[in-house]
Amino acid sequence: MVKVSVILPVYNHARWVQQALDSVLAQTCSALELIVIDDASHDTSWEVIQAFAHAHPAAPLHCVRHAQNQGAPATINEGLALAQGDYLAILNSDDVWDARRLQRLVTLADTTHLDFISTDVALLDGDSQPKEAAEPHWVAWFEALKQDYVSRNDSWATLLRGNFLITTSNFFFHRRVYAQLGGFAELRYVHDYEYALRVWLAGFNTQCLLGEKLLGYRLHDTNTIREKPLAAIEENMRLLLEWLPRLYGVLDWQRLRGLDIQLQDLYRYTREEWLTLVHLRLVAREQELLPLIADRDGWIAERDQLIGDLQQQLTQYQQWLAERDGWILERNAWIAERDTLIQRQAQHIAERDTWIAERDTWIADRNRWIAERDVLIRDLQQHYQAVLASRAFRWGETLLSPLRRCKQWWAGVSHA
Repeated sequence: MVKVSVILPVYNHARWVQQALDSVLAQTCSALELIVIDDASHDTSWEVIQAFAHAHPAAPLHCVRHAQNQGAPATINEGLALAQGDYLAILNSDDVWDARRLQRLVTLADTTHLDFISTDVALLDGDSQPKEAAEPHWVAWFEALKQDYVSRNDSWATLLRGNFLITTSNFFFHRRVYAQLGGFAELRYVHDYEYALRVWLAGFNTQCLLGEKLLGYRLHDTNTIREKPLAAIEENMRLLLEWLPRLYGVLDWQRLRGLDIQLQDLYRYTREEWLTLVHLRLVAREQELLPLIADRDGWIAERDQLIGDLQQQLTQYQQWLAERDGWILERNAWIAERDTLIQRQAQHIAERDTWIAERDTWIADRNRWIAERDVLIRDLQQHYQAVLASRAFRWGETLLSPLRRCKQWWAGVSHA
């Protein structure tokens, strides 16, 4: 006879589903059946389940695999419909049970006729290590709920302050609860909270075993509740607003105070999540802009380098201009000197030309004088010849010849 039916919904938890399965088979309560439903996982969860089934052929194991994902509520409801046990328990594929959990709850339910029982929760990380120190805000919130549960002795007030059951893995209830309430609502994030509200509103006998941490609740980045925090908060708010008319008959000041605290928490969470979302978007935008900023800084550095090179070239150009201007001044001085020399040369040339003109005049005069002299000489020669040829010259020569000889003789006698 099946005492407890365990429904284990699985979706993309290949890393942890083996531990969940082992924790069920490790239960000291042996009168159970295990219904495992893989909700079309994309990882190797189904292979892990199949390997587990082959390794435990005698285990009361029923495995189902969906062709398409249907969501957690539908998967759990399918498992509840297949269940044969007097008691129904749910274990999510990323959580684990203490080996004593089911026997403890079955014994308590049988002896006290409780309809719905939950326990305290040990917080685990992805490596199955205690995570309380890493989640101080979550722990503070949960401890406040537990303190409220103990101090008020009114589970309704505590439930309206927050879902102290934490997860469907903490649900252990008699079949009559399921027979009266049916399955879970099609809510992605708060189907467990909605079901708990129905259990409490129906007046079933409930108890939470605080101080007995018989459930290991794994808190990790891929928890459904953490995939879209704002959507989860909105779904929680809608649930509470829709439930307000139904809660009218059970609300008193203390329970209203619990509801008010939860609404304030949800408001604070909304603000924090919005700020976180804005921060993440700013960080994402920053990550987009950082390469652009780096490129811009690179361009600015290149521009500054180019400007520096241009300034250096401009300085060199200015130096060259100064040198050029110096050369131009020197050239202009040389040109002025050259022009002065040219003027002097032109003056010398003019003087030379004047002198040449005078010289040519002198030469012309000289040539004229020479011509006149030559004419005179010819005339004189002709006259001389004429004289020589004249009778008077010959007579004179004849007369003078004895005198010349006497003069020569006398000159010789004088010298002797």
